[in-house]
Amino acid sequence: MSPTAQVVVAATVQVKPESQAEALTAITTAIQATHGEDGCIAYALHRDLEEPTRFVIIEKWASPEALKEHGSTEHLKALFGALGPLLATPPTITHTAPLPVGDPAKGII
Repeated sequence: MSPTAQVVVAATVQVKPESQAEALTAITTAIQATHGEDGCIAYALHRDLEEPTRFVIIEKWASPEALKEHGSTEHLKALFGALGPLLATPPTITHTAPLPVGDPAKGII
């Protein structure tokens, strides 16, 4: 699998302060299901250190096709449904392609 065929996604969601626990539960459930998908290389949850209501999910997919299949899964649809009323702002989702630079062990996620 070529690194250039892979897709890396950064998804950021900002939730209402009172919705943090509920959002974390919904995100955790979706991530557990996503880890079982073919083509999922990584799907990691992070919390912003300065703004704890902001969650960032870094995803790595084997191909654009694998990411497309992920978009149609029931667990992702359930996540969007659960998060909708909990959001403080619309989510930001950025799709990228790796550009290997420098040390191969450090230059690609």
